[in-house]
Amino acid sequence: MRTIEVQGHRGARGVAVENTLASFEAALDVGVTSIETDVHLTRDGEPVLFHDACIQNPGVLNGRLVRSLTLAELRTLTLPGPRDRPSPTAARFAETRGFGPFDVPTLAHLLDFVNAYAHDNVKTPMQRQWARRVIVDIELKRTPFRPEFVADAFDGTEPAELEHRVIEAISRADMLERSRIRSFDHRSVQSAKRLAPTIGTALLVHNTVPASLEAWLRDAQVDCYCPDFEFVDADVVRRVHAAGVRIITYTVNEVANWSQLVNMGVDGITTDYPQALIDWLR
Repeated sequence: MRTIEVQGHRGARGVAVENTLASFEAALDVGVTSIETDVHLTRDGEPVLFHDACIQNPGVLNGRLVRSLTLAELRTLTLPGPRDRPSPTAARFAETRGFGPFDVPTLAHLLDFVNAYAHDNVKTPMQRQWARRVIVDIELKRTPFRPEFVADAFDGTEPAELEHRVIEAISRADMLERSRIRSFDHRSVQSAKRLAPTIGTALLVHNTVPASLEAWLRDAQVDCYCPDFEFVDADVVRRVHAAGVRIITYTVNEVANWSQLVNMGVDGITTDYPQALIDWLR
């Protein structure tokens, strides 16, 4: 039977504060195949899990770039989102490292947390087994027109600080074989691949279907094509598979859309509600 990759979007964004250890625990608890997250750099060079380049929370940091803040400053934020879900493993792990389960974590913390979860006797044997197999899908948040968002002099030809810091964190955690790099700036994906030739890679696209899709995917030499689900049909899926690449669509939260995509033959679905998708697939 064909299996579908269930990818938790920013952990389990629909039930916990996105991109926090509590959100990733919620995703791991239900047995996701992969967890997706976003990476920016802080002023002190830490790869942190945060979606937007600018802070959009009320308060003194509103409008500041993540890149302009230290990790300590970023941790003063109160992030919006549901907090009523128990997260015992995340709470214990975060406490030992001096922050909270709903605070902004670093990439290194997430990778270490996944490994710690896999050995936590509070979890069931099946949950620990799921965690030992889960893929961490890391989006590098480059915006070419706004180089100040990352501010590391990336010119598209060579890896810069973002790629180096991310690959260093993955290598230290011994997670190269269970990590995947994605970006809307495909040059960043290729740069990361130069630093870690065995790492998985994915191309993100939005609001388009490339005309020469097969050739484009072969030239990029990636493992996955990750489009906005509304720009997918059965022919796109067929063409992606003809290029020897898997297709994982984002961000899909409705049963009717899950059904249509599965019938088209997609390999994976990114969702804010991974438990609901897993229950539906069963």
